[in-house]
Amino acid sequence: MSVKIFLYQLFGKIKPIEKIEYQRHYLYNDYLEYQRIENSEELKEFTELEEYINSEEFENKKAEIRHLGFKGSKEEELLKEYEKLKNAGHIKKYFKVKNSPDLRRFETLKDSRKIKEYYELEEYMDNGTFAEEKEEICSQVYKGSDEEEQEKEYARLKKMPLIKAYLQLHDSKVISHHEKIAHSDKFKKYLELKNLPEKDKEQKRELKTLKRNPEIKNYLKLENSKKIRLYRDAVDSYHLERFLELKPIVESKDFKKRVSYLKDKKKFERTEAYGKWKRLKELSASKDIKFYLKFKKSQLLKNYYDVSESADLKRFLELKDIVTSEDFIKRKAYLEDSRKWEKSEEHAKELKYREMKKRPHLIKFFKYKGTDAFDFFRDWEVSFDDDFSEDKIDPEKWSFQSLWADKTLGRNYSLPGDLQVFTNGENISCGGKLVIEVRKEKSEGMVWQMPVGFVPAEFDYTSGMISTGKSFWQEDGIFEAKIKFNPVKEVVSSFILQGEKNSPRIHLPEIGTKNRIGISNTDNKGKLIMEGMDISNLRKGKWYIFTLEKSGNVFIWKINETEILRLENSSFNSPLHINLFSIVINQIPRSKLPVRFNVNWVKCYRKK
Repeated sequence: MSVKIFLYQLFGKIKPIEKIEYQRHYLYNDYLEYQRIENSEELKEFTELEEYINSEEFENKKAEIRHLGFKGSKEEELLKEYEKLKNAGHIKKYFKVKNSPDLRRFETLKDSRKIKEYYELEEYMDNGTFAEEKEEICSQVYKGSDEEEQEKEYARLKKMPLIKAYLQLHDSKVISHHEKIAHSDKFKKYLELKNLPEKDKEQKRELKTLKRNPEIKNYLKLENSKKIRLYRDAVDSYHLERFLELKPIVESKDFKKRVSYLKDKKKFERTEAYGKWKRLKELSASKDIKFYLKFKKSQLLKNYYDVSESADLKRFLELKDIVTSEDFIKRKAYLEDSRKWEKSEEHAKELKYREMKKRPHLIKFFKYKGTDAFDFFRDWEVSFDDDFSEDKIDPEKWSFQSLWADKTLGRNYSLPGDLQVFTNGENISCGGKLVIEVRKEKSEGMVWQMPVGFVPAEFDYTSGMISTGKSFWQEDGIFEAKIKFNPVKEVVSSFILQGEKNSPRIHLPEIGTKNRIGISNTDNKGKLIMEGMDISNLRKGKWYIFTLEKSGNVFIWKINETEILRLENSSFNSPLHINLFSIVINQIPRSKLPVRFNVNWVKCYRKK
């Protein structure tokens, strides 16, 4: 057993883990807060305030503010000029009109459709267009017009007998049938028999029969009538040609509409010109138009327009904006205020500086500023971290097989003398801490035996192991873990660092059969050689933070931040990875089962 550890615990040099974790947490949070404040607008503001409050400029400004007053000030002169313009007659009249209902009514009417229409109609009446249109419309009458002449000629032609005959027969069924009979074989036979100089008895009988035929009788009747003669005379006559020329004209809707218009004695009253004249009369009698024309000529409106663009009004409005503004009112009240200094921005800055100077986080910031309290956080960064808070192992960080098992057999195996087989994660649990559990249960596995190699074997126990062989390697830096010291002499539970070879190993720590820290190696005969320190004097069932700091050939072990062991060893000049496991070397009494290797967290750091 190590007397050194016994004495360290006796005299309190190995600090309680709760205190260490609290101090780490507290210091890290202070560091984060320090970083936040260091780059914050708050610190920038405080630094600027401190510089300003302690400056000559601040003292001069303070003296200046205390001597300010309203009498004789620029603000007093502006207010007097404003009051003078405010009481001027032309300005008063301007605002009398500006805010009046009459101006609002006038402005509304000015751009209205009604006023625009009134002026358009007035222009229409005054420029002679109305008179011309009236004269033109009233001069259009039916008597003596072309339309009258055309109607009379058409009526006369329509009464002529040949036109009447034409209208009755042209395109009629009668004339169509007549022409059909004229070209029929029956009629041709009739003409042939009739024109024979001599006829036999049979021909005479046939001719007699044809004469009695109703169609031939009707044909001959029409052919010998006056109506057909008149019809045929009309076909090529000038009268029919003129009649057909006039007919579509005088019977058209446009012609009839034109005749109706020419005969209408009130056609002017129906014109647009008359409507415009009547609308102008209506508008001229409108109250709005009368008001608009009267107000437009008024002296008040003339003054309003004259003042609208004047320099006096422009200056008055400028002054009004100034003297009625919140800033001016505040400035006037400020100049008249006997406590203006206490209400000044400078005084507020002074108070703000004093208040900020008392803020706990700023006091803390300046307490740390210039010290080495945060050197660790500045110099080191986390390279690997797992607090096992999830319900299952993170496969991105850990593997359930050792590096050598993965490279050789592709699955876990045991060494001669091991009574356990490593399962593929079944003996591993987490959810706030890592637990590697040794159980009493039959299981089959592989064991390495010289010279045959891997052979199947049956084991009485199962256990587990995890490795960063596939995820994390680091040569120099800090490696630490919070581990529960609860040794069972039949089991070896280890946190070890290894390189590409199985030996040498760095133990941080080894708990169980032997409780120790240090470096182990295997000699030519396969015997394990350990250089380190026994830690059996640690209190059983307690949690400890085991730390290894490696820098080149120098190795420093710490327990709860107290240096316990320092070694120099040149065997490790390449990156290392982490392995956590429990192996069984002797039968375990039932009362001790299951055996649990508890790890609360693992964390590694490297230099930035």
